[in-house]
Amino acid sequence: MRPLIYSDDVIEAMVNAMCGDKVSAYDKNVYREALHGLVRLGQAEQLLSMQLDFNKMTNGSVMRYGRH
Repeated sequence: MRPLIYSDDVIEAMVNAMCGDKVSAYDKNVYREALHGLVRLGQAEQLLSMQLDFNKMTNGSVMRYGRH
């Protein structure tokens, strides 16, 4: 079985591949944080899409977050 690749590992590999030793630690950190932001945005979009699909499948009949 292949091990999972986590986004932190991929981001770190991308930072190292793109920046190498030619940029400052500050610039690497800015690039790293920008990539983390993109990952979080992608996760939020995926969650929203899953929620919308769930609502379509249940015709909105299931109460959201336990509220009545």
